[in-house]
Formats: sequence, C-alpha cells, structure tokens
Amino acid sequence: MTGRAEEAATPARGWPLDHLPVAIRAYVPPAKAEAPRKWRPPPQPSEWVLVFDTETTIDPSQRLRFGSFQWRCGDQLERSGLFYDPTALTVRDRRTLERYARAHDLELMMAETFVETVFFKLGCELRATIVGFNLPFDLSRLAIDHGPARRRPMRGGFSFQFSAHRWRPRIQVKHLSRRASLMRFTVPLRQRTPRGMRKHSKAPARRGFFVDVKTIGAALTSRSDALTSLAEFLKVPSRKIATNEHGGRLTPDYIAYAVNDTQVTWECFAELARRYEQHRLTRTPIHRVLSEAGLGKAYLTEMGVQPWRLVQSDFPPWLIDIIMQSYFGGRSEVHLRRMLCQVAYCDFLAMYPTVCVLMGLWRWVTATGTTWQDATGETQSLLDRISLTALKRCATWRNLMTLVQILPEDDVLPVRVQYAGDRQYTIGLNHLTSDQPRWYTLADCINSKLRTGRSPKILKALTFVPRERQQGLKPVDIAGDPAFHVDPRRDDFFKRAVEFRTGIKRQLKTCPPEQREVLDSQQLATKILANSISYGISLEMNVEELSKPATALRYSDDGGPFPISVDQYEQPGRYFHPLLATLVTGAARLMLGIAESLAVGAGLDWAFCDTDSMAFAKPSVMSDDEFYRHVERILTWFEQLNPYEGAGHLLKLEEANFALRDGKASDELRPLFLWAISAKRYALFNIDETGWPIIRKASAHGLGHLIAPYGEDDAPETIPAPAMPLKDIGVERWQYDVWYRIVEAALAGNPNQPPLADLPGFDKPAASRYAATMPDLLAWFDRYNEDKDYPSTVRPFNFLTAFQPVRPLFSGWETIEDATPPKRTRKRDALPRPIAPYN
Repeated sequence: MTGRAEEAATPARGWPLDHLPVAIRAYVPPAKAEAPRKWRPPPQPSEWVLVFDTETTIDPSQRLRFGSFQWRCGDQLERSGLFYDPTALTVRDRRTLERYARAHDLELMMAETFVETVFFKLGCELRATIVGFNLPFDLSRLAIDHGPARRRPMRGGFSFQFSAHRWRPRIQVKHLSRRASLMRFTVPLRQRTPRGMRKHSKAPARRGFFVDVKTIGAALTSRSDALTSLAEFLKVPSRKIATNEHGGRLTPDYIAYAVNDTQVTWECFAELARRYEQHRLTRTPIHRVLSEAGLGKAYLTEMGVQPWRLVQSDFPPWLIDIIMQSYFGGRSEVHLRRMLCQVAYCDFLAMYPTVCVLMGLWRWVTATGTTWQDATGETQSLLDRISLTALKRCATWRNLMTLVQILPEDDVLPVRVQYAGDRQYTIGLNHLTSDQPRWYTLADCINSKLRTGRSPKILKALTFVPRERQQGLKPVDIAGDPAFHVDPRRDDFFKRAVEFRTGIKRQLKTCPPEQREVLDSQQLATKILANSISYGISLEMNVEELSKPATALRYSDDGGPFPISVDQYEQPGRYFHPLLATLVTGAARLMLGIAESLAVGAGLDWAFCDTDSMAFAKPSVMSDDEFYRHVERILTWFEQLNPYEGAGHLLKLEEANFALRDGKASDELRPLFLWAISAKRYALFNIDETGWPIIRKASAHGLGHLIAPYGEDDAPETIPAPAMPLKDIGVERWQYDVWYRIVEAALAGNPNQPPLADLPGFDKPAASRYAATMPDLLAWFDRYNEDKDYPSTVRPFNFLTAFQPVRPLFSGWETIEDATPPKRTRKRDALPRPIAPYN
C-alpha cells in the first residue's frame, strides 16, 4: 500500500516525499493457537521456602565460587549453610570458608551436594518456594550444562541441567523483560504415578514455584530496584552490606556479606509477600505475578472475569484482522523541534482508564462477547454533524464503538511509514491520500475532521455492541481496602481504581515525610494497575521467533484466507481483546486532538504531545497573562467530561509550571520553557534571574542502556546541582548534566555545540551492560567458548560490559579473528562487538 505523508520532515531513503510506503498492522493466527483455559485452582506451594544466593568469579565466565542458603518453614529458619565449587576455590579460600561455617554454626557442603540434598529435595519433593534476587542468574550458576528450550511456552529460553542423574528434572528459564523471566521444572523421566493408579489417574507434573524478588518487587512497587535500594524502600530489618572484595581472596567479611545478602533477600520476600496478601488475590499465587500487568490479570481472575477469546472463541479471524489494521497505539510527537519556546505543560488524569469510563468499556470486559452490524449510513451522518460541542457531552463518547473503512483524501490520520531513511516503521499523524481503503476507528476520523474541517468519506462502518454480562462475577477490594469495594456486576473498575489512586495522592500532600515514599509507590502501582487492565493486557502478544520462515494464513476483509511467509508468530495473551485496545487508543488520540484544536482556536500552538500529555506553546506576541487565560479555558473545557468524584481536573497543569520553593512546587506560576529534540527526548526548564536554566523535567529516553560514566559525587562543579530531587526530574545525575549543557547551548544560540568536555568519563568509550538472556545473544560467544570446559564458558545470564564501536575505526575488522561473529550471522558490513568483564 502506498500513500502520501506530507508532514514527514524527511522522506524515507529512495522514496519521494509524496509517495511513501505505508505499513498496516495485520493479524496472523498462530499455527497452533493456544486458547485460554477456564480458570482452575492453581497448584499451591507448601510452607517450605528455600532462599539462596551465589558469589562468582569476576572474569567473563562468572563461575560459581560459593553461595549461601536458608531453609525455612514459614517464617521459621530450619537450616542454613554455605555451598561451594571446589574447583573454583584455592586451598586457603576453602579453609577460610570452613572456619567461618564452624564459627557461625552453618552447614558447609559442595554445590553438587547442595543441589541433590537441598535444592531438589525442597523444590521437587516438598514443593517449596524457591526464592532469590535476580534468580535466573543464580540458577544458571548451579547448572552443569544447558541447551535451548524447544517447546511452548518456553521456546526461546534455556533448559538447564543440574544433576548427572537423568531422572532429575531440568529447569527452563525464559527471559521476558529486564524485570521478569518464566521459570519452571521440566517433567522428569521418573514416573510419579504409582503403578496401581496409572489406569485411573495421573499425578500432575510439579513445575515448581520460583519467585524472583526483583520481579515481584517491581510488580508491587512499580520500581526497578537493586537489592540495596529495595531493602531500604521496604524498611526491612537488615540492609545489604557494601563491599569491594568481589573476586578476591575470601575473607570472613566477604563471606558475611554473602550470608547477609541471603538474609536481606528473605526479608524483602517476606515483606513483599505480606503486601501481596493485602490485595486478597487468593486465586493467583505470588509466583505467578511477573509484572504490574500480571497484577491486573490477577484482579480480573479474582473477579471471575473470563477472557474474551474463551467466551467468544468463534470470533472470525478476518474481523480481528480489521481491528488490528485500525490499531496505532498512543500518540507521541514533537511539533516544535529544536525551537526554544515557552510552554504550559498539561497532563490528562489517567488517560486510558478515563476514556474507558467515558465509553463504558467495563461492560465490554465483563461481557460474554460482542456482536457487530453494518452502520455505514448512521456513522457518516454522525461524523458529518459532529462538533467540539457534541464531544463535550459524555453521551457522545458512548457512540464511538465503531470501525470505519475510508479512502483517505488528504485526511489527517495516523500512519506507519519509514521517516528520514529509518529502516523501522514509525507512527505519525500525517496528511494521507491513498489509492486503497484503510480501516480506522471512528475517533480517528473525528480527529481528522477537527483538523481539516471535512468529514472523511466512509465506505463501510462496523459498530460493535457487547453481549450479556458474564455469570459468576464476584466483588473485590482494591489493594484490600474495603473503602474501595468493587462489584464488577454494577461498578466500573476503571473509575474506582482512579478514585482510589487520587485518594492516595491527596494523602501525599499532608502525610509525614517518612510515609511519602510508600504512598507514592502505592499510587504509582495503582496507576499501572488501572492502565494494564484498561489497555496493556488487551493487546498482549507474546512473540515466538521461528528457526526458519514458515507459511501462515492471513485473512482479508472479505473473510478469505491467503498464505504469507512469516519468521515469527504472535501468541495472544490470556486477556487479549484487540477491539478494546484500538478503541481505547483511538479515543486517547481524540482527546489530544481536541486539546490541539482548542489551542489552535485560541491562537496558541503546541510543542509536543506524549500519550496523555501536551505542551501548549505561547506565541511570542502574547503576554503571559493572556497565555495562561487561554490555557485555563482549555482546561475548563474538559471538566464537563470528568467522570470522577473528587479527583480534581481532568486536564491539569503539571507541577513543572509552578515556581519551586525549597525543592517543591508552589502555587505560583512561573514561565516554563522547552527544548525538544524528538518525540520523548526533551527538557522542560525555568530560567533564573541570571539567565541560567533550572531543569524541572527531562527525558532519559534512549540513554537508559548506557552505564553512567560518573556518579553524583563526581559531578562537575561547573554545573549547578539540581534544584529538586533527580527522581522527580526523571533522570540520573549525568543525564541531568548532559541536558543542562544542551539547554545552556540552546540559550546561547549554539544548540549544535553543547560543551561536554568537562563531564567526567565523556572522553572514554560509551559502555552498556550486556546480558546473555537469550540463545541468540549467547550465540555471539560460540567461538569464544570453543575448547573450554563448561564452567569456564560464557553461559546464559552472564553479564558483561559492552562497547559501541565507531565504523571508521573498524573498516578492516574482518581480519581480527577474536571479533568475528558466528558464521551463520556474519556480514561483511557488520561491526565487532567488543566486550569486557563487567565492572
């Protein structure tokens, strides 16, 4: 399909600006689609818990040296000890370990003995919960071999061998994100069902119960913590001990450090388990919650909400394809790029849950499915008469449950194109003319009319209506608080969740300082809970890479399938419901479109927007007072749509617009300025009396993969310290310093020459942490691992320091043998990937 993208700043390489290829999102059912199953009580762990931690060498192999463990029954400590790899310790180190164990009444055993008599006994026979921090790494230290996991749902992960006994199960680990992994035992070769019972029943396979404290901590607190910061945040009795003895000769202090790590891990797990119990999600054990979205799924499961694909399994694939074509996600754009401008930075209250409430989508979540009908005439009539006045009425939003097929003729619509020679397709709002019909949400067509003044010509429209409500739904209390009781048969969960969060935010304004961090984490966790149920989980697609291209079927608009070649499959998640996803994001884009139209109508401009926020730009000829009066009118316009009780403004000025007093925002407006480089890369700042910037908010987008070149203690004295906490600005100290220099250069009229020479470490190679979390990533070490015994190889979940090479320096790198990638992936124009042991 081709179209015209007139607002793209630069055309894709090889294509004129008025003739860019446009990509559409399609739906290709997996060859063996796994339909959701009806809920069944999941297996529960016993009261036993095994907590362990490992210490390793600091060379690339990161092989096990020793570790510590605790064997618990409930909160009661039953056994504790140390285990070690005798081949990785010197005689002196081993004697030090023995003396420490005797002095502190700890068991001491070799790692092989620990695996057989402790790990498998607890994990397999006693159904214990196996607990660690960054557990995949610690598990892989105990393995004696590994291979790729080949069967769903673990394909794309690793399968670890722990024992020489073939009847022992392996452990499969599949990396999902930097916060979470799937972990389970394989089905062992030994038959667990007694011979006399095999004709009548079969003992279920024991997959184990694995809890990564890092994962459950992120899911419940919405924070990405190391063990040190998590212990401090949870205020557990013990704290992680600092040390610089990694990889050196064993000392009693270093062994104490390792033993303490296990204790801190246990205390964090116990506190997180207590917090999870407060949610009263009895149908979902804690080991099944792998993210904030997982917490959202647990709430739906607790309420008895059945997945859409289960209650309406006969929904036609061709209609899902139409729905997916209309999906474009959130809108994120920069409009005034590299232009110094004064702005009013505004944010919508809970954008996705709010449009769910306005459209009544909770009724769809709890329905037994959806019906659809042709509504071409009615939809064209609605579009022709729609106006900003009509959109101010809540009833109008209930009529947006429609997808339309149009033939774009200079309409302003979201499209996927390759901008500026980028090989990746990016979504942007463009003037589009196409020679082929396109499917969009009705909300997108209304947004186009607001921009152009013309209604897109509708060829066909499908309106959707929910079926009857599901049976068996039951109430829950959000976060276990009876004051926020939700009965899914009559209450709107989205509305109640937002009101619960705003109640916490009100407490934040008056609470003692020692409670602020916990309450702030609670409100953020509730925000993500509401967002995950309102949008995130409805478009969950688990990508499965194929070893070679395969043929799959895609369904056309008329229902006819035709074959296409694919190199991956997308397995829908349990609560996959793409109609909700496209309706929600389309309505959110319309919200931003209304704000844009109101601004333009008031003589203002806009500088950038990002999913649920927009920065209105002040014209140079307009006074500050007049500018803020126009902004206030825009904010007031949305008040009639506010569905919440006591939740404040629906569209509000963010704290960055108000002057700072003692590091906190006051009630006094102060001119706020913007320097934006691209979508999600910007800095908002005030200017002090001497003309220097005071950064209020900055983006770390695109920098998070880099290791900080220096810490706060090494920050240059030539840059003023932040006027507010860095976490409120949204960056680390070195990122703050980079933005300060960029803004400083922009204010001086030299935006292309920010002075960075005095920033420590900027004369050294940029480095990032590399982790071998997937077989394809580990394959880069095939040559390095040749002829090495298994403990000396780079193994799964090893982490190293990686560097970004510069092409001119490596024009003839093919002659460097150690830098050559595997033959099956080698390309002459590829660059080497230098790595070093992690530091």
